[in-house]
Amino acid sequence: MPIKEMKTNQLYELRFKPVFANLTDSEFNCLKKHLCLRSYKKGQVLFDEGDKREKLFYLKKGLVRIERYDKSASFLYIDYNNPDTLFPYGGMFSDETYHYSAYAATDIELYYLPTDIFEQQAIYNPNQLLYLYKKVSIILRQQEKRIQYLAVSSATSRIINTLLYLMENLGKHISPKVIEIPYPITINEIADISGCSRETVGGVLKQLKEDQQLEYERKQFTFLNPSYFKSYSE
Repeated sequence: MPIKEMKTNQLYELRFKPVFANLTDSEFNCLKKHLCLRSYKKGQVLFDEGDKREKLFYLKKGLVRIERYDKSASFLYIDYNNPDTLFPYGGMFSDETYHYSAYAATDIELYYLPTDIFEQQAIYNPNQLLYLYKKVSIILRQQEKRIQYLAVSSATSRIINTLLYLMENLGKHISPKVIEIPYPITINEIADISGCSRETVGGVLKQLKEDQQLEYERKQFTFLNPSYFKSYSE
């Protein structure tokens, strides 16, 4: 959906999202001429690793999965972008191609705009650059934590730490002591992230369910005792 077809309230809402709030009115007006709103069905590809880095995306609704293989196609890196997230940050102001592939893990709705237009408006705005720097720092801290969580020899610990990582980054409180991931996450994805077999993951999940630490129904996780999972990172 091009900008002329977007509702005024959609633009107003977007204008005051943190990633755009530091732009001047003139800078945002330049961006909005190029903004498009689009829906993707689950499984549709947004871009592939190595594609020209022509667009930036702002996720409005749903979940985007990102992944990257090494040259042998044997190593799989998986992560996710949830709503109200700009991506990709990797390569901003420098690289010509995307570092990873991205596709819709659920039905999604997002805005997109040309990368060069966004960078041209941001590069001369100190407040916007500071915001982007802080966001990259947060992403780096999350990845450092992920490495820390998974750098253990115990398969059970890696699986529980994988669940903890997903709980912290995708989870929403549905009560003061219960957290739910409102998106489908498969056992195979847990296996890929943790570096364990599907059978091992299934066994650990079965035990966690029996111990009433979590529920796993229709590919959605509900953490009944979040402190149990947090204890594994201490």
